[in-house]
Amino acid sequence: MNDKEVILAAMQRERDELHDKIMQVDRIIKRIKNVDYSNEISGDNTKQLETTIASKEPVKPVSISTSTDVKVQILRIFEILGKASKLSQIQNEFTKLTGSRYKIRDVVRGLQQSKILQMLKLIDSHRGILWVKKDWVRNGQLMDEYKPEGFDLFYQASNVIYE
Repeated sequence: MNDKEVILAAMQRERDELHDKIMQVDRIIKRIKNVDYSNEISGDNTKQLETTIASKEPVKPVSISTSTDVKVQILRIFEILGKASKLSQIQNEFTKLTGSRYKIRDVVRGLQQSKILQMLKLIDSHRGILWVKKDWVRNGQLMDEYKPEGFDLFYQASNVIYE
């Protein structure tokens, strides 16, 4: 399988997923249109609307294409986690989503050298604590939406550096 075929296969999978999502939205729109709206909201109409909205098909579990590059998979995992994470958390998520036990430490280090990821560490320590995406850090501080629970209790901005 050459590069062109791989790209086309990946694009076709993406198109199929988007088509499924559009069809799901169309079904929801059709159900909502079938609900009888009136100026007086009755318990039956409200209940019917709630049932229509609740009957939305469950979202497919998050998956990662195993045919893509490991670096892309790691970056996708950071998007899924959405917060600063320990290497072990990233490894566990990678294993869970891909089924592979491939050790990602060197890949994460390579992304750090490429200035895509950064390691959060204490000023007086040589060991890293957490890994973050470079765009999650502004003015030398991790943005609030990417902080794990309890982050501010354990780490003060003046004691943390990003490498």
